[in-house]
Amino acid sequence: MKDKLSIISLVLTFLLLLSIFIASLFSSLDPDLGWHLKYGEYFFQNGSILRDNTFSALMPDYKWNNSSWATDLVTYQTFHNFGFLGLTILGAGIITLTFFFIGKAAKLNLFEKSIIFPLLFYLVLPVNQIAFRGQLLSLLFIAVMFYVLSRFEGRNKRGVFLLIPLFIVWSNFHGEFILGLALFLIWVLVYSAKEIIMHFRNNITPFFKNEKFLLVSLIGSIFAVMINPFGVGVYKEALGHFDDPLQQSVAEFLPLSNLSTDFWNMLIIGIILTLGFVMLGVGKKNFDKAPFYFPSLILFLFTFWIKRYAWPLYYSCVFLMQPVVKFFEPDNKRHSLIMSSVFTISFLLFAVYWKYPFENLKNMNWNTYCKGSIGCSSDAAKVIIKNNLNSNKLLTIYDYGGWLIWNYPEIKPTIDGRMHLWRNDVGYSAFEYYYPIEQNLADIDNSRYNAVLTSHRKPIYERLLELSDKEKWKEVYSDENSSVFVRK
Repeated sequence: MKDKLSIISLVLTFLLLLSIFIASLFSSLDPDLGWHLKYGEYFFQNGSILRDNTFSALMPDYKWNNSSWATDLVTYQTFHNFGFLGLTILGAGIITLTFFFIGKAAKLNLFEKSIIFPLLFYLVLPVNQIAFRGQLLSLLFIAVMFYVLSRFEGRNKRGVFLLIPLFIVWSNFHGEFILGLALFLIWVLVYSAKEIIMHFRNNITPFFKNEKFLLVSLIGSIFAVMINPFGVGVYKEALGHFDDPLQQSVAEFLPLSNLSTDFWNMLIIGIILTLGFVMLGVGKKNFDKAPFYFPSLILFLFTFWIKRYAWPLYYSCVFLMQPVVKFFEPDNKRHSLIMSSVFTISFLLFAVYWKYPFENLKNMNWNTYCKGSIGCSSDAAKVIIKNNLNSNKLLTIYDYGGWLIWNYPEIKPTIDGRMHLWRNDVGYSAFEYYYPIEQNLADIDNSRYNAVLTSHRKPIYERLLELSDKEKWKEVYSDENSSVFVRK
C-alpha cells in the first residue's frame, strides 16, 4: 500500500510540473529580443563577442560590458533553428525547472506543492509571460543556489563548492548574479549567527569546520564571476543599476504603485510571511532553517523600493509559505493524497484550457509580436526606407530599437534597450538626452530631428499630432500601431 501511494504521489508530482510547463507556454514579447538575436548572430558569424555599439545612432563609440552575452548565443541558436516556438518551449522549460529546484530546496511534499505552486505561478506570471529571457535564467540560478545550500544543511558540506561553477555560469548569462551573491552572503551571515548561538556554550569546533566550506565557496564565487570575457567589468555593469537615477525611467526599477496589482500581491505575501513566522513557533528544527527565511524578509523590504526584486522574493517566500500550508494538511496520508490529487488535476485542466488552442503559439511571427509587444509596424519601417528617411536626423523610439536592429538593419535606431544606463567617461547619457523628447518634456520641434517613427502609446505622438495641425510637421504614414512624421 505504501509503495502504491508513493507511485501515485510521483505521478501527481509529474502532472503538477507538467501543468507548470503548459501554463508557462508564452509567445515571446521581450522588447529586447531583436538586439539579443543580433548579438548572438554576430558571435556565430565572426567568432567573437561584439563590444562596440554598431547598431544605434547615439553613443556609437561606447563599449559595453554585456553580462548576458551567453544568453544571446542561446537565444539566437534557439530562434534560428526553431523560431518563436522554440523560445516559447525554452522559456517554459526554464520556468518548470525553477519550480522543481525551489520545491526541492524547501523539501515540499506533494500537498504543499499542490497549493504553493499554483499560487507561486500566479505571483511570477508578469515576468514569465514575456517568455525566454536572461532574467528567467537568474531566477532558475537562485532556485538552484537555494537547493545547493539546502543540501549543506545535511551531510554534504563539500557540495557547497558547486556554487562556484554556478556563479561562473551565472555571470556569463545575466547581470543579476550580483543579487545572487548578496543572497548567498545573507545566507552565510545568518547561518553563522545561528551556529554561534547554538554551539557557543557547548562545542563551537563543528561551526568553524563547516564555516570554512562556506567561506571558501563564498569568496571563490565572488572571484569566479570574473571568469568571463569582460572580467571585473561585469561588476561595474551590475553595480551601475543600483545608484543611477536613470533607472527610475524604467518600469521594473520603480517603487510599487499604491493599490496596484503588485501592491496587493505584496500585501498577500506580507500576510503569508507573518503567518509563516507565527506558525513556525520556537524550536531547534525551525531555528535551523533561519538562513532560508531571512532572504525573503530582506527582499520583501527592497521590493517596495524597486519592484524588480518581487520575482526573486516570491520564489524565496516558498520557505515561509510551507508552514502555513502545512497547517491545513490532513493528518491522514490518504486524505492528503486525495486533496493533492484534486488540486493538481484542477491546475492541469486550467493550464490546458487556458492555452488551448495551441496553434496561437505555433503561428507566432514578427507581425503578431508587434501587436502583442511594442506596437511596431513593418509597413511604417518600409516607409522610412522607401523615402530615405533613415539618416541621423531620424528619431525612433526606445521600444523599437531591438526590433529594428534585427528586422530592418537599413534603419539605425536612435536608441535601444541596451542603453538605458549607458554613460560615457564624460558623463553623457543617450537615454538622458532622448527620454525627455519621447515624454514630451522637451519639444521635438526644437530638436535636430526631421523625421520620427513612433508608436501611438508615447506622449511624443500627441505632440506631433498638434504640430501637424499647425502644419509644422506632416504625418506621412499611420496605422493602428505606428506613425511616421516628417518636418515641413
